[in-house]
Amino acid sequence: MASSPLPLPSAVFRHCPRCGRGPCEPGPEPLFSCPVCGLRYHFNPAVAAAVIAEDPQGRVLMVRRAKDPGRGLLGVPGGFVDIGETAEAAAAREAREETGVEVFDLRFLGGWPNVYEFREIAYPVLDLYFTGRARDGSTASAGHEVAEVLWLRPEDIDPGRLAFPTTRTAFLRYGETGRPE
Repeated sequence: MASSPLPLPSAVFRHCPRCGRGPCEPGPEPLFSCPVCGLRYHFNPAVAAAVIAEDPQGRVLMVRRAKDPGRGLLGVPGGFVDIGETAEAAAAREAREETGVEVFDLRFLGGWPNVYEFREIAYPVLDLYFTGRARDGSTASAGHEVAEVLWLRPEDIDPGRLAFPTTRTAFLRYGETGRPE
């Protein structure tokens, strides 16, 4: 098992979420095991989905982040996948919520592990990226967590101004293989 920069969940959670007993001793793996009631709880990453969407002119839909992490940096529409939601549906929903733009023809680009730090907690996340097409860029407007919506040519996007390492990785893959036909 690869080492993680995050503390193991068994080191963070000291009391059992089922029986409330504790303290529980930290274990060597991402598994909480209660010695009192026997609960075994596997800690898995949260799943996020994002879309690199192009308009008919070949520009990419980008957002400037209004909040941390990455306040003021660029990203693509994306966010956490809700329970019962597909990754594609989440990517399309996030694009609609954050920019007002409808995306379609989503195709899987790749997935990479990430750490999302929020309110002093580091969450392990699996970021899933898709490519897609935007229906109408003229309707774009900043939604929640977005300071600005931009349409940029891929060659004009500075990887150093992207909010997350996984977004930089996704843009590298996008430049190599992911452009919609």
